[in-house]
Amino acid sequence: MSNTPIDKLQEWSKQGHRTVLGDSLVMLAAERPEMCTVTADLTPTARLTKFRDTYPDRFFDVGIAEQNLINFSAGLAVDGLIPYAVGLAAIVPMRPAEQMRMALGYMNLNAKVVCIEAGVRFGPLGNTHYAMDDIAVVRAIPNFTVISPSDPLQIYKTIFAIADHDGPVYVRLTGGPGFPVMYPEDFDFQIGKAIEYKEGSEVAFISTGSMLGAAVEAAETLESKGISTRVVDMHTIKPLDTDMLDKVFAENKLIVTVEEHSSIGGLGGAVAEYKAGIAGAPRQIMASLGDAFKKIGDYKFKLKQSGLTASDLVALAEANL
Repeated sequence: MSNTPIDKLQEWSKQGHRTVLGDSLVMLAAERPEMCTVTADLTPTARLTKFRDTYPDRFFDVGIAEQNLINFSAGLAVDGLIPYAVGLAAIVPMRPAEQMRMALGYMNLNAKVVCIEAGVRFGPLGNTHYAMDDIAVVRAIPNFTVISPSDPLQIYKTIFAIADHDGPVYVRLTGGPGFPVMYPEDFDFQIGKAIEYKEGSEVAFISTGSMLGAAVEAAETLESKGISTRVVDMHTIKPLDTDMLDKVFAENKLIVTVEEHSSIGGLGGAVAEYKAGIAGAPRQIMASLGDAFKKIGDYKFKLKQSGLTASDLVALAEANL
């Protein structure tokens, strides 16, 4: 991997995950000539213009045709390339689910599906543009790895790490302009290995994606009240880091999973599925978008509506501890 771009983190934080993605793909292409980028009419939207202009022979825009995006990427993978298929999280895992299942999962092809604007950051555009169920769709497909990075540096590391991972990968990107830098210095990132961001013995927040910031803020508030709180960055949702979960189950009294996703089939569901086989495991509460099409509004409103702000997480933990 290239030298970690610490100098770009503040810019990336201000610009949001689309800029991180576009820049990271250009950096990766400089090191991996077999890597290429494919998109479904998102060239400027996903900040892919620089990639297109720098590597025109390694860039493909299939238009508004998400099924073709996946099948075309599968063909590139069969030929030994490593395609990064960039789509919109509210559309790609759902509309081409059959193609992702058969062309990538069943064939176990080395293609990477990276989707922008996961969760509810599209705000006023409404439920048609909210990606609330994408993890659930992809997690059910065999052979797929599912990753939801938490901050700019982790997005960069994810883009590079999946190039060395053999098999289909789904990456969901959350965190719009102004999302916090949670890792200001270089750190060890491994697919399938969670990061214990903060130690604690009572409450354990297990978060994924850009919800890490709210989880850490909530943990700090609980600590100020004398409640020892652990924070786990579960960036890889499939496969789960069950060793980390075993540690949490043994040492904490309450688990709160935190995700910008439906309460069904996401991180909370994955943790609960594993916990069901563990005798004496602590209680689990899920902080999520719930299971409903809710009233639309801006991003902050949507998070507050679903109880995903730091203050909401504090109240949830205190009420259930």
